[in-house]
Amino acid sequence: MTDYEIDTDDILTRHRQLGGLKALASSAQKLTDRSFELYGPTNLADFAKWLGRAGNLAAKPQFVQVVQANQQNIMAHGVYGWLQIVLTGAVYQYRRDLNMRGRSDDATYLSRQHVDDVCRLGTHIVLNYGAPTVVNRRLLGHFMSGNYARLVDHVLPKVGESLGSELPSDALEQGANPVFRLPQQTLQMTVVHELDLRPMDADEPIDHEGFAYWPDEIKQNDVSTSDGATQQMIYELTMITRALQEGSAPAPWDDASVVRSRLEATMGIAWASQCLDPHPEIASDEHTDMYIAELISRVEQLQERGIIGAISSDIFQTRQLVEEAANDDPATVMLYERALRQSVDNAAWVVFNWVPDIQTAGFLAQLLLDYQFDAFFAEVEKL
Repeated sequence: MTDYEIDTDDILTRHRQLGGLKALASSAQKLTDRSFELYGPTNLADFAKWLGRAGNLAAKPQFVQVVQANQQNIMAHGVYGWLQIVLTGAVYQYRRDLNMRGRSDDATYLSRQHVDDVCRLGTHIVLNYGAPTVVNRRLLGHFMSGNYARLVDHVLPKVGESLGSELPSDALEQGANPVFRLPQQTLQMTVVHELDLRPMDADEPIDHEGFAYWPDEIKQNDVSTSDGATQQMIYELTMITRALQEGSAPAPWDDASVVRSRLEATMGIAWASQCLDPHPEIASDEHTDMYIAELISRVEQLQERGIIGAISSDIFQTRQLVEEAANDDPATVMLYERALRQSVDNAAWVVFNWVPDIQTAGFLAQLLLDYQFDAFFAEVEKL
């Protein structure tokens, strides 16, 4: 048993169930449920849901093709190797599009969304199938952070080295196989600049345990209690708001990397990206002012409800919007679901970084990321 223990047998069994003839003949609901259990809230699971929702059962062989491609990589290179391959391929395509087409191009947006989707896949796999070891928790933090650059340039190669299964370049090149983009292409993903995420740097500062970067000099409260953590978050949001409004703040809040990392920790990765680095099509002073107003509102929420109460309220409201849109056309439903996905990612990252007890934090984050919202609300009531 290694520190990077993961239930490979279970993952392969589930792939065989989804990739065989029975999957082609299974009911739409069973296909949807099994796909989500294996892949989590990703495009591939959405592909399975779309097959049933649209009645487009003729596309099932394409779905099976993607599943079998994943299965083959797992059999050849293990689960961690598979994740490294598909993420490396996704990042390669994104970096190519970003360099050749620029961030404003639709192709760049779609390849960035694919990268984010693979990070979400890695989060789901490690969270649900990985053993609860210290190194797996750190790896989970890296996937949840969405920093694809750190993962492909540093983290995942070191995992392979630790397991004695470093991947040669020809294996990594398999990740660029167009089959892995089939779900996104079939779903005909709409380009929504408001959901765009920034390019990331492998060398951005991060806590060595996989949490958001948190320099000691900004810790003003005892964060081992819920009340202390809430007061610390209020302080940080106040300083971040000052830095954004005035363009300057006392050290270390005059450091852009500190502002970014703590904004990500307090509001979520996607939220911080869309605040600090919005897509060029929507970047404006009005856009920034809107996010600053939301920061001020969050401080008020924290004062009234605390961290968990504020997060629960956000998730409840966003889920309600998705449910109200359930009978709209499929494209609209998918858009609302994508917005919910980012809200869940944001909330889970905040929970992971701020709930004082790490086991409770991990459990609550898992309930969120597995979309077990009723169970999440029930657990929150017990705190």
